[in-house]
Amino acid sequence: SSDLLVPCRFPWRVLRAMTLSWALPTLPALLLLCNALLYGVLGSSSNCPAADLLRARQRVPRNAFKGSDFLSMNARLNLALRASGHRVRTCSEWSVEELKALQRSIFSASEKALLAVYENNSDRRSQRFESIEALEAHWAGIDAATEERLRHMRRDGLCHEAVMWWVHHLSTPMQKHLSASGLVLPSLPEVRHSAPLGASGLSVYAEYEHQVSCQQCHTGKIAEPEWQNATLPKPLPVDKKHPGRERQRACDYQNQPPCGPCEGLGGRRWGDDPEAMTPMPCEVIHGPEVPATTLGRYPAMATAKLTGETRTPIEVIPTVPGNYTPIAGTLSLGWASDIMRMRYDFSGLGAEVEAQTFSQAKRNELGASIHEGGGQCACTPAIAGVMHIHAFEPSDPLDPLKLPPSQGGATYLGRVRVKLDGDNPASNGTVAIADHYLKWAFHFLVDADKSSPTFGLPLRLYGATGVRQVFDSWQLGDPSIAQPDIWKLPKDCKVMTPSCSIFGNASSMSAESLLV
Repeated sequence: SSDLLVPCRFPWRVLRAMTLSWALPTLPALLLLCNALLYGVLGSSSNCPAADLLRARQRVPRNAFKGSDFLSMNARLNLALRASGHRVRTCSEWSVEELKALQRSIFSASEKALLAVYENNSDRRSQRFESIEALEAHWAGIDAATEERLRHMRRDGLCHEAVMWWVHHLSTPMQKHLSASGLVLPSLPEVRHSAPLGASGLSVYAEYEHQVSCQQCHTGKIAEPEWQNATLPKPLPVDKKHPGRERQRACDYQNQPPCGPCEGLGGRRWGDDPEAMTPMPCEVIHGPEVPATTLGRYPAMATAKLTGETRTPIEVIPTVPGNYTPIAGTLSLGWASDIMRMRYDFSGLGAEVEAQTFSQAKRNELGASIHEGGGQCACTPAIAGVMHIHAFEPSDPLDPLKLPPSQGGATYLGRVRVKLDGDNPASNGTVAIADHYLKWAFHFLVDADKSSPTFGLPLRLYGATGVRQVFDSWQLGDPSIAQPDIWKLPKDCKVMTPSCSIFGNASSMSAESLLV
């Protein structure tokens, strides 16, 4: 099916965190992060069928081509490959050299018009290599690092990539022509390799992680179309009026050179242009060569005040001018036993409450959300689940991909001295020493001043096309002590999913009794 392996989306908890003022970053990266790589246009004809071009612009696979986990995803896609009439041979029966020969054939026959769509849309399906020579040189480096213990990982990665190229880089007429000439495809492996021990295999594993990234798109069940793609925009062009301002406004793992300690922190915004911002004052103390003394995490049980703004409408890649709306409220966190909980109460707007069990998260189930405001209340299936309090730590136990920084994983950028830009009169303009963490598109500042009463606690969260949240007045401890019903379903709240049972009297129910 030409619907196979349609492009990437990002860990939805993270997307929700960036675009909605009532969520924080999670990055299970469930996934990974959709990384647009450069390609060179090569290949075949320019008479690409309109249906193929339409499919190339489709950024989300239909449910029939998604699975709940890695194994179910690959099983479904293998069935679709065979049902489409393609000759398929089990991946384990192929050699690395046979797979490379297959990829050479597909590379040479690739459709320029399809590749152009992916490149223009910063799509994960973009061709990584400008020429066959660049491809061969890349293979030579990976093959040289492939020890015997990594041979199956290397082969399986090539199987994944060959199928993706076949489905997305070739026009339908070219697929039919190659199939008629006897071309055989590998199946998608139904084994998921883990990171090898020792530094010697890291380059092979990084290549494998890139090649299996279709799981980012085909695993899971995010229902709402507007949440089903989170491919980041390309880095901003150099600001003509203030060169470097563009990297203050937006800097992520795609930028070269990599983001510095004071880059990507943004500031007060009133428009989408880098000039429509007052950068937060920042001074570099040291870079990542000096280890951090904090951790990139939120406390498990706490409340904090927050101020800032959020962009509307909700768009990862802006298509219309944004409005930047001030926000002010309280964040409450309640991680206990097997339950992850988070609540935002916004002044004059209402509340948003999220709950999810660890068991649900491991099964890729999202939990439930309570929405209160305007005198109304509804409990619905969650869009993205609950934030990960360890989101900015490379060892986040709920992040299955553990991506390297070059692909959007958590990284430490260094220590800075900043003047906080919140709207609380008591803390606005406060000079703070902070450790700066980056994951995907989010910049996270943690108090690094050991003499500060908030040492080790979050100071600020920023996403260039989403939220700016400045925290203060942290109170550690269980929020339900001061507000016993904080995690309960309000009376007369409209229940729209059985998952809302998780908002029962959690303090007296066992973790298993809350699972639905």
